[in-house]
Parts: sequence; structure tokens; C-alpha cells
Amino acid sequence: MKFCTGTGGFTAASLVAAQAIIAGAAAPSTSDYSAAQVADGTAFKNISDIASANMQYSADACTYESASVRAEWRTLDEATRKSFTDAVTCLSTMEPTHMKAEEASDYPGVKSRFDEFVATHINYTMNIHDTADFLAWHRTFIHFWEQDLKNLCGYTGNLPYWNWALDADAPQDSPLFSGDEYSVGSNGKYIDGRSDTWLATMDFSYPPGTGGGCVESGPFVNYTVNLGPLDLPNTDNVNSSFQYNPRCLVRDLNPWFTTRYNTYTNLTETILDNIYIEDFQNYMQGYGSSTNKLGVHGGAHWASGGSMQDFHSSPADPLFFLHHGMIDYTWVIWQNLDNYRRIDAINGTSTLGNDPPSAEMTLDDIVPFGFVADDQRFGDLMDTTAGLFCYRYE
Repeated sequence: MKFCTGTGGFTAASLVAAQAIIAGAAAPSTSDYSAAQVADGTAFKNISDIASANMQYSADACTYESASVRAEWRTLDEATRKSFTDAVTCLSTMEPTHMKAEEASDYPGVKSRFDEFVATHINYTMNIHDTADFLAWHRTFIHFWEQDLKNLCGYTGNLPYWNWALDADAPQDSPLFSGDEYSVGSNGKYIDGRSDTWLATMDFSYPPGTGGGCVESGPFVNYTVNLGPLDLPNTDNVNSSFQYNPRCLVRDLNPWFTTRYNTYTNLTETILDNIYIEDFQNYMQGYGSSTNKLGVHGGAHWASGGSMQDFHSSPADPLFFLHHGMIDYTWVIWQNLDNYRRIDAINGTSTLGNDPPSAEMTLDDIVPFGFVADDQRFGDLMDTTAGLFCYRYE
């Protein structure tokens, strides 16, 4: 059975037919597409359409039509882009809203509402990666950030995402990083004369990227990073998790990573070749594979350089939230290709690599969000058209 008709995608009728097939049988696989369709994004567009059609059949109180729509950054108009980056700047200069006065001495680097998000990610890093709640926790984390942009800082749009597959050949040339006032800031200043880096934890070396220094232009040229890094190579890491360490925003956009981990082929195979949640989330993060060591998730983090490479403090770069929008979009497609089986699918424990050993998580577990928001029930974070959420992607 072929799910793609030519390069034009589905008609409405064929989408409905595909939805009925998928609901009763199985989602498509990469074998349903040619290698060219997988590589050029045709297959990804096709499966996104199928997932979108399935959402129209499953949405309840939050309908498909009433859901807010998250769009790729480069499709936003200039006014919305500017509203977004202005709101990010607002959060980064706003006083903390959740940290109590008596807690400030334990979190000396938390100077803003934005820092409360960074500190929360630092605090829970070992419990939100390679865990059952990796996808749901990050979905909810970026949702609360989106809500703060809107409710505290007047953002007029929805959270955008960065489709790094469009930029896999040369992320440094992406319009996202043009450095004008409607971008998400430039690449970092180019630093010459750097050597390859040996990444011992991954057992490979990688070359320096196309930047390496401070962001030189755009809306975040004067943005201050206050927390981290905790575990970056080739840099002075902080001595304590929440140390105050003010510095510029650094980026080092690097196609060495994106060409290996963030192509349309990588993205589409992640969705279609992993029918079980444990395989899907592991492949996405690069766990358990000698050939896919970073996955699409880690690939884009490492390709961005600077704070984005720091396992703990990566949300210090606003790009984190656009990247995790794309990660969430990928999960939404995977879920809705077979939504009867996949919406509530979870697997794993609450500790990274189950070290130290912990119990298998359940949908009744309470997931913590620290300085960000109230704790949440795991099962309430699984569907983007239910519970806290009412959004979809285009």
C-alpha cells in the first residue's frame, strides 16, 4: 500500500481513507515511500497530513478548528516574529515570579522569570531525559513558556518551531539566523584556529562550527545568559548548579551535526521506523544505537553550539524552545498516525538510563515543574487537544 500519490500529497478523500486504514491497522512505514520522497521531505509532509487528518477525528472539547496553530518560524509575518522576540526579552528582564525570597540564596543565578525556566531544567535534567516523561515534560515546559510570553509579555502569536530538516545542509545560512530584527539572532562571531573536539561520552570527534563566539546581531545581541554551563567541552563550567555566571549568548552553528542527524531522512525514519514508544523516544534521543548516537533531538542541540550544547542549561538560548517545538511536532505526528494506540503510550522510569534504578512511571504519576508552574499529572500531558492543551501544528 502506498500512502503518497506523487509529490503533491493527499487529497482530502485519500486522507480520510488513510485515516480509516490507520485506525484499524498500522501506520505507514518508510517502505511506503521512495528514498527520494523520504530525503526531500515529501514523505514527512505526507505523514504530517495523515496525522492532522486523524486529529480531526479525535479532538473533543478542544476541536481541530478551535485549537491554536503553531507554525514554522520562517512562515510567520514580521510583526509576529518581532512580537515573539520582544516577549522573550521581556521574560529575560522580568523579576522572578515563583522563586521565594528565602530561596534566592540557593539560586544566586536566577535573576529573571526566564532564569526560572533555565533553573528548573537544570534541577530536573537527570529525571527528564532518557525517561518515560522526556517528551511529555518538555511538551509541558515549552507550553508554560509560551503562556508566559503571551500572558506576561504581550506576545500576539503562538509558539513557533524550527524545522531544522529544512536547514540540514547549512544551518548557518538559515533565515532564522540572518541577524536582522526579525530573526532569532545571528550565529556567533566566527572564531578561527579551533581544533576538533573529542566527545568522550559519545566516542566521536567533531569539527568546529561556523561561529563559536557571541551572537553579533539581532534581537538577542544584548541578551545575558546567567546560568550554566555545567558540562560543556572546551569551556570553564560553573562550580555549582545555580551559580551566577553572566555572559553573552554564544552560538556555533555546525552542519557536521545536522547533515548526520537532522535531515528529512533522519526525521522521517524516526517517525516511521519506530512503532513502539520505547523505540521512538530512544531513537529520537540517540540512545541505544551505535550509528544514531545523538538522534534528531541531540543533533540539533549540538549543531547550535553554546548553551544549547549544555545538557543542563540549554534553555538559556531561546532557540531551545523552537527546537523543542519541532521535537513536540514530531511526537504529535507519531502519536496521531495511530492515535488509538499511541496517545497514552509511555515506557520507562523516572531516572536517566534508570540510574539509579527507579520504578516504571505510570500515567498517574505527578510530574514536577519547579519554578515554572504547579506539578502536573503525567496522563494529563499526553494529548495536545485535551487537558492543559489546545493546539496543533502546521
